[in-house]
Amino acid sequence: MSVLLLAVTSGLIAAGIGLQVWASGPRGQGRRYALQLPAVLLYSLASALFLYSIFPDSVSEGRAMGFGLGGAAGFAGFFMLASYAWLSRTRPHDETASALKAATKENARLRKRLDSALAAHDAQVTPARSSRCEIPIKGNRRHQLGMITGNLANVSGVDVWVNPENTRMEMSRVTEPTISATIRYHGGTRDAGGHLVVDRIALELAEQMADHTHVAAGQVLITGPGELRQSHGVKRIAHVAAVEGEPASGFRQVMDLERCVRNLLIEVDRLNEAGEGCRSVVLPLLGTGGGNSDLQRTAEELATAVVGYFQDHSASRIRTVYLLAYTDAQAEVCRSVLSMPDGN
Repeated sequence: MSVLLLAVTSGLIAAGIGLQVWASGPRGQGRRYALQLPAVLLYSLASALFLYSIFPDSVSEGRAMGFGLGGAAGFAGFFMLASYAWLSRTRPHDETASALKAATKENARLRKRLDSALAAHDAQVTPARSSRCEIPIKGNRRHQLGMITGNLANVSGVDVWVNPENTRMEMSRVTEPTISATIRYHGGTRDAGGHLVVDRIALELAEQMADHTHVAAGQVLITGPGELRQSHGVKRIAHVAAVEGEPASGFRQVMDLERCVRNLLIEVDRLNEAGEGCRSVVLPLLGTGGGNSDLQRTAEELATAVVGYFQDHSASRIRTVYLLAYTDAQAEVCRSVLSMPDGN
């Protein structure tokens, strides 16, 4: 056997082994069946070349796929067909490995998404430091859009508080961490121990709902402020149907937030026409308390709706609408929407 043939044979075998090793690694997972076929071809050619270099007078003839094969090609064809029959049994394993690889990748994606959601949730529950600021609306000297951060219970001097309520207008229990519960508790009459003894706002709202089981999404009902008039300088509570509930599924944000805002501001302007002098409104990020909504989209829609209302009602007696950002995450989003620096 010549040195050249030995070198070629060794090179073919080495190439086949290298390809098979690479196919057995992580990058070849799910593709080993396809990747090993060229390795088998290299082995077959090397074997045929080796045999015929030692036994040059040997003869091998046969047919494969309609073609006649003889000599080295016959040996190569025999090895390839035999190897192909064996490798075909590995196809289910490759399919299983491919499915496992896809499932692992999807699991990693979902885990990353869950980690991001948990991080966002942790950020959301951090109360923001109380502050207040206003910005002028471009081309409108009469009206302003602003932001109040922190707990609504610490806000004073705003004429109208907005309560994002469900379509049944059923206020939250006073122990729940919601805007509705805050308004219900601080608007009621409490005893010396701080216990609610006269549920003034909830009772007035229930009286308005006496003949109805629910209202349409975006509907607004106005009640008095109860004890909030004396403690916080509030003139009216505007209850807007901003969330809808389903049995065993909880609450979700209504689809048309612009309708909520326009109905709200129309009702406040009706109060102004009646001489009540409601010049300022604090507007929470409607429907975001349960975490089933997009903070960025909600803040953008609310701000756009407020500006749009003032553009259509240039004579509105409302002077300032504040977006309420209870958490640091909400405050960051509101600053972005209103283009405010972090220092405000």
